[in-house]
Amino acid sequence: MPILHLDIDAFFASVEQLRDPRLKGRPVAVGGGVVASASYEARARGVANGTPLHEARRLCPGIIVLEGRHEIYRCFTAAIWEICRRYAPALECLLDEAFCDFSGTERVYPDFLEVGRRLRREIQDEVGLAVTVGVARNRMLSKLAAKSVKPDGLRLLPEADEEPFLLSLPLEKLPGMGPKTRQIFHDMNIRSVREFREVPLRTLEGLLGKVGAALYERARGRDTRAIHEREVPRSISRETTFHRATAERGEIEGLLSYLVDRALRAARQLGLKAKTVGVKVRYSDWQQEEMSRSFPATAVDEDVHPVVRELLWKLYTRRVTLRHAGIVLSNFVPDDGQLALFDDGRLARLHAAVDAVRDKFGDGAIVAGRAIDLLSKLPKDAYGYVLRTPSLTK
Repeated sequence: MPILHLDIDAFFASVEQLRDPRLKGRPVAVGGGVVASASYEARARGVANGTPLHEARRLCPGIIVLEGRHEIYRCFTAAIWEICRRYAPALECLLDEAFCDFSGTERVYPDFLEVGRRLRREIQDEVGLAVTVGVARNRMLSKLAAKSVKPDGLRLLPEADEEPFLLSLPLEKLPGMGPKTRQIFHDMNIRSVREFREVPLRTLEGLLGKVGAALYERARGRDTRAIHEREVPRSISRETTFHRATAERGEIEGLLSYLVDRALRAARQLGLKAKTVGVKVRYSDWQQEEMSRSFPATAVDEDVHPVVRELLWKLYTRRVTLRHAGIVLSNFVPDDGQLALFDDGRLARLHAAVDAVRDKFGDGAIVAGRAIDLLSKLPKDAYGYVLRTPSLTK
């Protein structure tokens, strides 16, 4: 089952360097508060995604920091995925990466390494961005193969080479091995996939439950997840850093209202209803708080806004300004069109009409609810409010 993984190198930063040739070869970071994307020139100085901007400036004096525009980045990904669809029968797109399923195309494409070369060349020629490609028999291995040759690389991992490749990896390279989980095994003096594979399945299940069983399979190169053209996402998140730290109630509620509006619009476009919403706030001293709540499945803003406001004021209990806020929708179910008891469907029809207007004239055509309070505080264009650090769904 040949799976091709394509990763856009230093995506946001690379787009900015392409748009402004003066930035070529210079250290660039996109983000506000923290780095969302760093060019390889900045990474060479120790700047990584998630690095606070004040730390990035200390590590890399002279780094160029840009706020970025998510609508521009979406245009670039749309062009790249369209090139991928020329070749792949099935394509699953994420933020800056995609999985291409070439199952059953062996007669059409006898050499998948050449397919990778052609994709990289066409993307570079038509879009102007460098991508890294990995090819292997499943999702996990293809992504690991790509990571091993970043940036601007190409690697095919034959089945005969999988075992030595996996055994050579440090433990942190295993998908799903986060910092806290990794620390558990470091305390056991286990630091490589080779050493990890000596741990019995029963022990891993006892330590980590289902996660332990999944890591056991991944350490052996097994991954049965299929490629879905339109996969139901685990979550849809929208978050941003305030242009300046604030404690103003109207501004905070207005921003969260706007983020809920954008996230639910994305859910409606996928034909989904959410059953859980989470709220995240980060104080100006970097302390972060999160809380979530479940409710009957909905894709209507008015059902979610009260929950978000309640969670916000349960979280925001310190006399410290906020610098970052966000919401996460999760626990999705398909929207089958059924109405809840006593629901006459008027709100659903209203949002369908608003979405149609935004589809035609842009998200900025209509501003609703408490988000109206932001009109005097944030710049706005056809795409909506210009946020400092826009977040795309992961």
